[in-house]
Amino acid sequence: MDHENKFGQFKATRYTVLIGVVSLVLLIAFGAWEYLQSKLDKINYVDDSGNRTDQTEPQNTASGFGGQKYFNILLLGTDERSEKFSVDARSDCTMLLSLNLKDHTARLVSLERGIGVPIEGQEDDWLTHVFRYGGANLMLKTVSKQFDVDVDRYARVNFHAFAQLIDAIGGVDITLTETEAAALNGEIYTNATTKHKVYPGLNHLDGYDALQYARERFIDDDWHRMQRQRTVLQAALEQTKHLNLLQINGLLDKMLPLVQTNMTKKEINSLLPKAPFFLGVKLEQLSLPLPGTFGNKLSSDGRSLMLLDFEENAKILHEFLYGTFDPDTYVVPEEVTNRIAQAQQKAALEWAKAHPQPSSSEDEELDEEEDEEELDPGDKPSSKAKKKKSSSSSKSASSKSSGKDKTDEEEPDDLLPTVKSTSKNASSSKQSSSKTSRASVQED
Repeated sequence: MDHENKFGQFKATRYTVLIGVVSLVLLIAFGAWEYLQSKLDKINYVDDSGNRTDQTEPQNTASGFGGQKYFNILLLGTDERSEKFSVDARSDCTMLLSLNLKDHTARLVSLERGIGVPIEGQEDDWLTHVFRYGGANLMLKTVSKQFDVDVDRYARVNFHAFAQLIDAIGGVDITLTETEAAALNGEIYTNATTKHKVYPGLNHLDGYDALQYARERFIDDDWHRMQRQRTVLQAALEQTKHLNLLQINGLLDKMLPLVQTNMTKKEINSLLPKAPFFLGVKLEQLSLPLPGTFGNKLSSDGRSLMLLDFEENAKILHEFLYGTFDPDTYVVPEEVTNRIAQAQQKAALEWAKAHPQPSSSEDEELDEEEDEEELDPGDKPSSKAKKKKSSSSSKSASSKSSGKDKTDEEEPDDLLPTVKSTSKNASSSKQSSSKTSRASVQED
């Protein structure tokens, strides 16, 4: 009897301990869940559920994040220098990030901000200006439609947030060339300088200095700047591998309030189990458009816009995101070259028709009329007094086309190839208008 009583007491004790352990585990799990949700509440959520659909990319992707293979999200870097987000901003950096949720790989595509895109109710304009016309939603619709890619989620940071995020992970390690170092130190002509002196080779940059590195373009061009932006992002991912739990907690507290997104908390929660697999992931990278897949055209105020063959670039994007595309072995098809040439010729002729050049006699009469209007009675005519109306009107049109005063504007067309116009009028009009446009733009 005593043996049975002892055995019964042992079983009761064992069950009590087991229940206690299970309860403790559940309590810890519940606490961890509540802790995580409190962190996610810090994100700047934007509710635009009426404008979104489940991603249904045809390559092995099912609706809903739980069963799909790929998840695409548009990364936007807007140009505000303050803590608050503003609708009065441009998307200075536009990237498409595609995560393979099965293989745990990631591919990152930079979209050149000088791409000319159609905007409803407006003339074609730079991709960077689309944000000003319709915010992140219009950016999503434009990228999705023009590149035929399934993306309706975005994450947005601005200049201020970018620097804060890099500081939150303890800075990033960046290898600089001699030219990059000289520019960031202000030793040569540059558009961005660091607070701390940097050197050729490996440097550890804080948030502000990393931002300046990512903005540098005067030493080369916008293509290299896009590469520098991706270099910083890759370095930041590398840095996350070395964070401990305390640092991760601090990172979440500082990072999440700086991010704006149209993802829901439910969607983020569904992706969280995958997050550890992407810490320190090596990004496969690409810049679009590829050389040879675009020409250029002029806006009504003489700004150069990239004239893309969107059909070919959409094909390239799909093969890169979901296939095995290698840009190093890519050869531009002849039919693409022909389509671009025809599109350029058409655009040049249309622009020349809309901007007829006055004859030499008309020029002289116009100059005389302007002199008479601008001189006070008794003043003698002077060549210095002549002011071209075309310059002021071009500035006005340029400002209206972007929807803002162009203070601190960076003009993307420095990277565009020179295109021979198909008529003398188009050529001379282009030179005149481009000079006027550049004169009205203060480089950032």
